[in-house]
Amino acid sequence: MGRVKVLILSDTHGSVKAWEDLEKLFDLSSFTSIFHLGDILYHGPRNPLPEGYNPKELVEKLKKYRINYIRGNCDADVDLKVLEIPEMPKISMEYFGDFSFILVHGEIFEENNIEEFARDTKAQFIVHGHTHVSKIEEISGKYVLNPGSTSLPKNNTPRSVLVIEVDEETLLAKFYNLDNGQVYIETKWRLKDSELLKEQ
Repeated sequence: MGRVKVLILSDTHGSVKAWEDLEKLFDLSSFTSIFHLGDILYHGPRNPLPEGYNPKELVEKLKKYRINYIRGNCDADVDLKVLEIPEMPKISMEYFGDFSFILVHGEIFEENNIEEFARDTKAQFIVHGHTHVSKIEEISGKYVLNPGSTSLPKNNTPRSVLVIEVDEETLLAKFYNLDNGQVYIETKWRLKDSELLKEQ
């Protein structure tokens, strides 16, 4: 199996600045795949306007790339039309190498118990956005990751994205601060006899 490198971001909320900062930080063509966990174009009734808010311009920038979208609570049918994509699922099961992931926006965890969800899923990792707070935590034996928000971070966390790198039986998760380009959280796992072990 070759090396896999995945970019996961969430909650752009129509910010062109957020996307331009991402393009400055990374060569986006270097990623095996890109996933956006939702709340793409609309700022939402509970949020202020993010810096660089221009949904129409953001659409044109996003359409230049092949992006896998997860539907967020601020996303509408019209977003699929303007982005020219056939579907935007609410949840997706993915494999990055031999590691299994559930990708979801995360608003379901406001009403449903994330501990129960983690216990019931067969995936090793759950990745969600929605809260605008980057994190890694272990819940019910699964690892829950949140890339944070690229535009409107909360709880004194930076604007951020998540990069997953898989090489053979090792997975490295790196959280990048969009304001300074630095990695500020880094965690590593490996598979040993099909068991997932956290190394750092």
